[in-house]
Amino acid sequence: MRKSMAAGAAAVALAALIGTTGPASAAGPVSGSGTTAGACKPGLSVLGALPGPEAGWLKEGVRALGKGNLSVGSSRAKAVYWTGTTVRRVPVPDAQASGELLAVNANGLMAGRYTPTGSSVPVAFTYRAGDAAVTPLPAGTNGSVGLDLNDSGRVVAAGSGLQSLLVVANGTVERTLTFPEGIGADARVEHLGGINARGDVVATVNWPEPDTGGRVEHSVPVLWPGDGGPARLLTATGNTSWVADIAADGTVVGSDWFGFGYEWRPRVWAAADGGVGSSPAPLSTHSSTSLDGISPTTGVVAGTARVHIDDLQLTEQAVLWPGSGPVLALPRLAAGKASEGVAVSDDDRVGGSAVNANGKTRAVIWKCASAQAYTP
Repeated sequence: MRKSMAAGAAAVALAALIGTTGPASAAGPVSGSGTTAGACKPGLSVLGALPGPEAGWLKEGVRALGKGNLSVGSSRAKAVYWTGTTVRRVPVPDAQASGELLAVNANGLMAGRYTPTGSSVPVAFTYRAGDAAVTPLPAGTNGSVGLDLNDSGRVVAAGSGLQSLLVVANGTVERTLTFPEGIGADARVEHLGGINARGDVVATVNWPEPDTGGRVEHSVPVLWPGDGGPARLLTATGNTSWVADIAADGTVVGSDWFGFGYEWRPRVWAAADGGVGSSPAPLSTHSSTSLDGISPTTGVVAGTARVHIDDLQLTEQAVLWPGSGPVLALPRLAAGKASEGVAVSDDDRVGGSAVNANGKTRAVIWKCASAQAYTP
């Protein structure tokens, strides 16, 4: 998550506040958003970017939303955070290292990763605004498949060899999360979904094909309860069921995927359904939609209507799902240009990225997102 820079130096850029809104939902603000039409001013804010050309990877954009006007992500392939629209670079030890911030909690603690020059192994760390340097996570943690942290400051990352997950508290490993019985000794973490306030952790786990040793497409979602109970599988309906995030009550969101050439289907494992899960319909204009983030307590979900091989005339579009009913579209930054929703907060902000009229990808935040969400 952080970048490299001398202590005390931060790259700062300002960007304009864009008041772009699309058609409102016929029902007005969506239920569960915790906001009303008069509570805030809907708009699409374009955040500042670091100097230099846009990087091919990592994507420019917001990855997580903090309290107030704090957000975190990546700009020009460097770990950054924003206060309002002002971008600030994280002081990682290697100034040339690529990186990104992936998480931030309500107390302003951030978590991210950077990959040192000449290395392919990312270094996982925490950081707080104003600190002179980042704090690496303990030896044995691996940030390559994602990171998350909760409001108690507990950070979750993969362990060595991606064969476990580690929960780090106060700089030491507090819990080692192993796989459920039956998955196999050679299983590995493919993608970390997240950790919630009570310490529940979700991730996608993959294992080798026994005859060839190659990785199979079929992956499964796994939940580790915060109370220390045994890990359990959530029901998977596709070749791969990706888990993206988990809310305070244990509701998990993600996507089912049936393999190359197939659609991404939205997937929700409600806290009360025992891990069975359900699938809201994708955005009406697209056959493929992923769910990528859920607010901690209001049940609002952000995601992206994705381009499928049969929909190549379309472009990706950020979406919002209020927890029931249809998936709704969020306004684009520029007509016909792609956008992506990644994170959503309890105060009705959605963070992600969007392409402007000049074809440049920018980090953006939809404010009062529920008031902007509409049926296309």
